[in-house]
Amino acid sequence: MTSIKKTFLCAGLALMLSACATSYDTEKQFWSFGKGFETAQIAPDSWQISFVGNTNTDRALARKYVMRKSAELCKQAGYSYFTFTREQTDRDAVGQFGVGKNSSNDILWGSSTMNQETSVMVEVTGLHSKPENTNSRIYDTDYILNNVDVKG
Repeated sequence: MTSIKKTFLCAGLALMLSACATSYDTEKQFWSFGKGFETAQIAPDSWQISFVGNTNTDRALARKYVMRKSAELCKQAGYSYFTFTREQTDRDAVGQFGVGKNSSNDILWGSSTMNQETSVMVEVTGLHSKPENTNSRIYDTDYILNNVDVKG
């Protein structure tokens, strides 16, 4: 009976975790089920930022998260402006599967529902000053930090 209680407890916890959009402060790791942020500095003035959200995280919210994270990183590094040198946003269908044993100790596996995952990957470059003539959009770090709210 104890294993049934544990199974229901785990299933309930999984349902509670999946009921809300992935929060801004989530780092991608095993315990976040691969959801959240992952950042890597790729040059002295550039970072690659990726964010994966759950079914309840739409494209607009995911992009807002990445915009805010870009401004935070650039501000911490002393840059007043930034630009995206590469940006990709996807909404993918992802299947979930499970593995278990029955009462005869047979290994069982199967798939369940398809969920949607929103992912955003950008390469962001910090700038000390705003260039006059440019073909790309330049963002002001202070403006983004003061006006892009990521709290629900």
